[in-house]
Amino acid sequence: MNIKETMQADYMDGDIIIINNIQNIPGYWFVSKSQALNVFSFVICTQGKLQVRIMSKTVVIHPCEVLYCDPSTVINDYMISPDFDAIILCMSPHIVQSILYTNRNIWNHYFNISQNPVLNIGEEGLCLFKYYCQLLVHHIKFPQQVYNKEAMYSLVSALLYDLLAKLGNTEIINNNIQISQGDILFKRFIELLSKSEPKERSVSYYAEQLCITPKYLSSTVKKVSGKTAFEWINEFVIEDVKRQLSFSNKSIKEVADYLLFPNISFFGKYVRTHLGMSPTEFRRQIGRG
Repeated sequence: MNIKETMQADYMDGDIIIINNIQNIPGYWFVSKSQALNVFSFVICTQGKLQVRIMSKTVVIHPCEVLYCDPSTVINDYMISPDFDAIILCMSPHIVQSILYTNRNIWNHYFNISQNPVLNIGEEGLCLFKYYCQLLVHHIKFPQQVYNKEAMYSLVSALLYDLLAKLGNTEIINNNIQISQGDILFKRFIELLSKSEPKERSVSYYAEQLCITPKYLSSTVKKVSGKTAFEWINEFVIEDVKRQLSFSNKSIKEVADYLLFPNISFFGKYVRTHLGMSPTEFRRQIGRG
């Protein structure tokens, strides 16, 4: 599912989708055949019950529980009770990484949630997220002339952090799931990548640090996360690029040098490939904003 193809949402801007009414979910969001999602999704059950098969495992969520699906999740057939209702929040990998980029410890939570996709947030947690949704709906119905998207991102960011905080105080359901060696390797890779500054862009560098071959690292990361190690590296590097171009006083050449690019020409091609514009154009756009 492509996030841009989703229809009938209460809010959609290419990076964030909010659905407050379960009846508005497009028919293809849950399907009878297997389907991989390419968005981060949180289904917050407010009443009734949902049963769905995820990665060949059957999970059930009840009121005050949250179903988490990451971009590599494959879903199958589902069943819902007649009174089922939920709040659904979908986010592109780009915006999730942008929101949580600076917090290295976040990957420990990501690892836990990916292994235990059903989270019990309790009545208090449900009320909290309903408040967030009320604020989000307010911005949907009465959008500001400026900074509306930024306000939406800030609210979603706060919601994510509160969800992760709630995770730390909540017993995780399905805690008997066995953690594989591949999961552990992916966690170590992400931790190494997130704390590196500036970042090497070769898979072989991280494989050497982890004492494994580049081929094994890439295949394992792909199996666990749905993306190759090289794709993860590029996502983290481009966040560094945006941060340096947005908030530092370095010249374009100084940014290229700092981020270990061989020359400014290669840096310009890399930025254009991933951002659709040159470093100068990106800075100019930020300046206009």
